[in-house]
Amino acid sequence: MKPTQMPVVQRLHGGKPVITAVPTHPWENKVTFNPACAYVGKGEELERIIAALPFDRPTRHALEAEAGLCFVIYRAQGGKTDEQDHTRSTMGLAVLSPDLRLLARHSTPVLVPEFDYENLGVEDGRLAKVGDRYVLSYTGYRSGKPNNAVRLALASTRDFVHWEKHGLVNADFNSLDNKNSMLFEGKIGGKFVMLHRPMEGTDAMCVHWAEADDVFGVWTDRGVLMRPIRNPAFADTWIGGGAPPLKLSHGRYLLIYHIGNCKADKTKEYDLGIAILDPALPDPVVKRDEPLIRPTTVPETVGDAELGVNNVVFICGAYFHDGFLWFPYAGADSVVLAGRIPLAEIERYAAT
Repeated sequence: MKPTQMPVVQRLHGGKPVITAVPTHPWENKVTFNPACAYVGKGEELERIIAALPFDRPTRHALEAEAGLCFVIYRAQGGKTDEQDHTRSTMGLAVLSPDLRLLARHSTPVLVPEFDYENLGVEDGRLAKVGDRYVLSYTGYRSGKPNNAVRLALASTRDFVHWEKHGLVNADFNSLDNKNSMLFEGKIGGKFVMLHRPMEGTDAMCVHWAEADDVFGVWTDRGVLMRPIRNPAFADTWIGGGAPPLKLSHGRYLLIYHIGNCKADKTKEYDLGIAILDPALPDPVVKRDEPLIRPTTVPETVGDAELGVNNVVFICGAYFHDGFLWFPYAGADSVVLAGRIPLAEIERYAAT
C-alpha cells in the first residue's frame, strides 16, 4: 500500500473535555471514557426518542430545536462505597449537538452489570443501527478462576434509555477472551459483518471479522482482517477496532481503529489509525496508515491519578454530518473529548 497524506484530525472545543466525572454521582465520580455514539437526524424517529428521554420539558424543548442529536453511551467508573463497588464499569447517557456540544446528561446509568457474564463490569460499547433498533456490542467482564473472563455481549434499544440485553455473542470465537466487537453499517453480501479482537488463541491481538444471518444468531469467523504493524519505538504493538466502519462510495468503508503500544518499561501509549476497506476484494484492506492521531494534549496524556492510565486516545463511534466526520473520543481513560475530520480529506485519502 502506497503511503499518502493522512487526513488531519481537528480537536474541538480547544481540546477541552465535553464529558467529565461528576463528583455527586457515585457511579461516575472517577472517570468517563470510551464513548459509543449514534447520530439521529431531524424527523419522527428523533421526536419519539426525545419524548422518551428522562429530562424536564425545557431541556427536551432545547433538544427539539437542534437539527439532529448525537446520543453517546459512555463508560463510567466511580469509587468504592459501603453500599456498592462503583469501580465496576457502568454506562451512562449523554446527548450532544451535531457538532459535539454537551446538551443534556442522564443522572443515572442506563446499563449496569446484571448477569454473571458481566458481573465485574459492562465496558466499551459500540452502536449500530439494525432495522428500527440500535444494537450495542460491548464487553462483558466476568469474575472467574483461575482468571477473569472477557467476552463479547449484545444489547439493543429504540430510545437509548430502555435496553434489552441479548447475552453473549453466539460464536466459537467468544469462548476465549475477546474484545472490541462492532458491526459494519448495513449488510454486506446479504450478511451482517462484525469485527472483533481475540486476546488469546490463534492470531490473538489482531482484528478479525465474522459474519451471521442474524445479529443475535450464530456468528462464523472469517479470520484475520488486519495485523499489527510493528512500531520500532516500542517493544510490542497490537491493534483493535475503534469506531464501527462507515460506508463510503464504491462499496468502500472507513475504519478508524486503535493501536496499542508498550515500551520495555511497560509504559503504554494508545494511538488511532485509519484504513479503507473493500469487503468484496480478496484483500479487503485497500489502504492503511498510522498513527492518525497520538495523545499530545493534557487530557490525552494525563489520566486519573489513582487509576494511573496515561497517554491514550481511544474511539468507539463516529458519524458523517455537514461535511465532516465527527467523533467523541476518550482521553487517558478519564474524559470524553471531541474531534472531527473534513469529509473532503477522507474522500481524497480514500481515492488516492
